[in-house]
Amino acid sequence: MAIIVDKVEKRRDIALSCEALLLQKGIKNLTIAEIAKTAGVGKGTIYEYFNNKDEIVFEIITLIIAQQQIKLVEIIAQEKSTKEKLYDFLSLLHQKSEKKHLKLYREFIAISLQSATPQMVAFSTKCHISFIEIITELIEVGIEKGEIIPQALGLVDSLMVYATGLVVEAQLVQIDALTQIEQMLESLFEIIEIKDER
Repeated sequence: MAIIVDKVEKRRDIALSCEALLLQKGIKNLTIAEIAKTAGVGKGTIYEYFNNKDEIVFEIITLIIAQQQIKLVEIIAQEKSTKEKLYDFLSLLHQKSEKKHLKLYREFIAISLQSATPQMVAFSTKCHISFIEIITELIEVGIEKGEIIPQALGLVDSLMVYATGLVVEAQLVQIDALTQIEQMLESLFEIIEIKDER
């Protein structure tokens, strides 16, 4: 009797087995041979599930982003102030435990800026929309709790641009991202926070 292989599950398994390899080697230095060896399959098998290296990289990055999104949704669910949640959201990639993910994200941005394929643009757009939804929910909860003014919803896109720009800026100028986030939020909340006037 033939063994039936779930192609979607096998594709995911290959990607999951190569996450550490991608984080170690980076996008440009990763090879199909290394992927096959790490996944415990032949190179030919890789091509049964992926057309090229880019597809494998996207699959792995998609899994990493999904893990990040779970963490961000958990941030929203916490019993913290809106300011604290925004800090946690903006600082997630800049924590020591996330340095390898940050490095990979920077490399992905650099490649996207140099040679954005339709697949990269679609992937980036999908991620952007997902993160915008998370920030929007975070801000809406803050408004509902009476912590920040309703006009704060107009800052959602700017906060996303800030988060993306900080990833690049922290590398180019060697700034302390966590300090920058704290300072920006202090200034921002001077404007949007509803003050207790008792």
